Amino acid sequence: MKLREESTSIDIERVILVPIMALLLLSAVSALFSGANGASASVLDAALRLTYQVLLTVFYIMAIFFLLTRNPASARSGRIAPTIAAYIGTFLPFLFAFAGGSEVSQGLALFAVGLMTLGMAFTVWSLMTLGKSFGVEPQVRTLVQHGPYRLIRNPLYVGEMITLTGAVCFSPTLLKTAILVALAAVQAYRAIQEEQLLADNLPEYAAYKLRTTRFVPGLF
Repeated sequence: MKLREESTSIDIERVILVPIMALLLLSAVSALFSGANGASASVLDAALRLTYQVLLTVFYIMAIFFLLTRNPASARSGRIAPTIAAYIGTFLPFLFAFAGGSEVSQGLALFAVGLMTLGMAFTVWSLMTLGKSFGVEPQVRTLVQHGPYRLIRNPLYVGEMITLTGAVCFSPTLLKTAILVALAAVQAYRAIQEEQLLADNLPEYAAYKLRTTRFVPGLF
């Protein structure tokens, strides 16, 4: 019985994600120090690319730290579909690497890199605010209501979509666009499922939901 209880207490999400995040961190650090972003057309472009790579590295460091140090969840979704959607939403963007690309003008490329940097900065801010409540699967820990969470309920997803929209603009293909649209649908589903789980387990969530929007302040 004791062995069974210990096995069920293992944080499967931590076991799966920490090694993967560690590999992604190594890749981000390697790219940061090897200048793997290619030639830049201007000082601004080079600065934005460097800033993006630094933010990406910080994101992976924080994600690993929060996964390792967070408290156990007080509630989890008992359904398989939201859990599957969580992992699909997490790993679907990596298909961009196999979706080809096409050349764009220098102006559009600069805009795209700027959008990616803005999105990653917002993502890092959101993750820093979420802290040890961070998770991938639908779970309940604490209700974060400050920082970007003061206005919107799912800022991590917003930051990710801004970043990936920039990635599509930087090197567009129909397949990348299709992946982006599919990801938007998956993340919307995840947000709805997570919000329902929080509403079912945290009495204060109803008031929080009334004064915030799901993705865009004042709109949606």
